[in-house]
Amino acid sequence: MEEKNLEPSDSDKDFQKDSKKPEKEVSPWEFAGLGMEFGLIVLGSVYLGNFLDGKFHSSPFGLLGACLLGFSYGIYYIIYRTTLKK
Repeated sequence: MEEKNLEPSDSDKDFQKDSKKPEKEVSPWEFAGLGMEFGLIVLGSVYLGNFLDGKFHSSPFGLLGACLLGFSYGIYYIIYRTTLKK
């Protein structure tokens, strides 16, 4: 039986070098801005829930629902922004 050559050839090595993209260096200020955006989304949803509770007299439900939606959207937004290809 013949043994297969498991070493990549020179053309394969050149292809692997070309296909690797240099990773972008991430600034800590980008993460700080992302945290501020998350906080603003959650605070905005709290304000909206409080406003809806006052308008429709549905005391805890508007606030709880808006907080849940705002927090969920904030988590989605963080995941979307951190996995975004630039």
